[in-house]
Amino acid sequence: HRPPSPAKDAPAPMADVVEVARAFAEQGFPLDDDSDVAATCLAICRQFQAEASDLATSWDSFYTSNAFKVSPTPTAAAMEAFRAHFERHVAASRSTASKGSKTPQAFRYGKPDLLESLADGGGGNAVEDAMEVDGDASLAAVTPGRGGHTPGAKTSAARAAHAQATRVTGVQLPRADAGAALAAMAPAPGASAYAKRPAPRAAKTELNPALPKQRQTNDARSLPAAVKVVKTGAGSGAGSNPAGDGSGLERDVRYMRDRISDKVDMLETRLSDFAAEVEKAYPGISCGGAVYAASQDDVTVVGRVVCDSEGRLNEASVQLEGSIATSNGMRVRLELRDMPRFSLFPGQIVCVQGQNPSGHCLVARRIIAAVPPPMPRSPPASSAFGALSAVVASGPFSCAGDLSYEPFADLLKYAMDTKPDVLVLMGPFVDA
Repeated sequence: HRPPSPAKDAPAPMADVVEVARAFAEQGFPLDDDSDVAATCLAICRQFQAEASDLATSWDSFYTSNAFKVSPTPTAAAMEAFRAHFERHVAASRSTASKGSKTPQAFRYGKPDLLESLADGGGGNAVEDAMEVDGDASLAAVTPGRGGHTPGAKTSAARAAHAQATRVTGVQLPRADAGAALAAMAPAPGASAYAKRPAPRAAKTELNPALPKQRQTNDARSLPAAVKVVKTGAGSGAGSNPAGDGSGLERDVRYMRDRISDKVDMLETRLSDFAAEVEKAYPGISCGGAVYAASQDDVTVVGRVVCDSEGRLNEASVQLEGSIATSNGMRVRLELRDMPRFSLFPGQIVCVQGQNPSGHCLVARRIIAAVPPPMPRSPPASSAFGALSAVVASGPFSCAGDLSYEPFADLLKYAMDTKPDVLVLMGPFVDA
């Protein structure tokens, strides 16, 4: 007598109480030896056939959305609301998975795939694969049944003739080199919009134009500039890691694995710190207003610049998101028609002064984007070294329409012509 063999499609073993407690502890929400809460979480896992790690991650989002109502430690009183939240999460995930499971279709390429040319020895040809799919479909239309007789022979013959007439003929194209492909996509010299820009190298804005310009003498240019690199920040000290070289993280963390609550706390800290800096640097300004509060008078609010849709940030798509403490995280449209000049990017923390008569649109009159630190004091420089010149450039260094790096080449040519003492390049280096 042999023991019965297990079923081939047996479900995976479900989580137990210990695994559930461990998953919540890894997310930073210990259960504190509460057996009732652990048993309820285990019942939720078994009800929806979910992993303990997925349940703990869902509690993270549930606590973040109800931070003022729910304790960070899971309690029995919050389990019913959490069960409903997790049920909605599972239903949304299954709905997304069902919509994404479509029958794949054969792709036909009219030219060599750039990604295939970048791979070393990439196997297969996309045109041949597509022809194999078409060939199988054509053969299936003319395959005879048993005895050489196919029911509906006229219909099958018509389908075969149509498949033969509409069949795509594949052409084997030579594999292209990646560098040659990128060079072919680059515009001709002088044909790009960057090359045709008016008044190249013209100064748009000058700081303190009344001050006399100091130029280096030939003797001073031959001397090397004294440039010292200083490490700053909390992670640059010798006690930040065992090596003591200033590299690495201060504590054992998972790279790019931040909890949602940690991200929210970080944004709130940035907003509150910037508001405190503005109030300290500009006496008489109070940054405690809400972005959605309707007022005919001037208001001062601190928020984060966001875009109302996917794509590039422009003057018509700028929104201001307030903090949770002052604005409950709400957003309003930021009108910039009264600003003579501005420079904004998504995620930037700014202080805005203006009017919000309707509560839905904040008309900006003044934007404080940064609080400059106090000027450092240094002894009078020796006249033997002359002035120190520096060129600072911020990316991206490629245009949006091509990857020719024409602006970067123009910057290097300018640096070779002017020969500055210091050249500082800041990313991003590729326009995304």
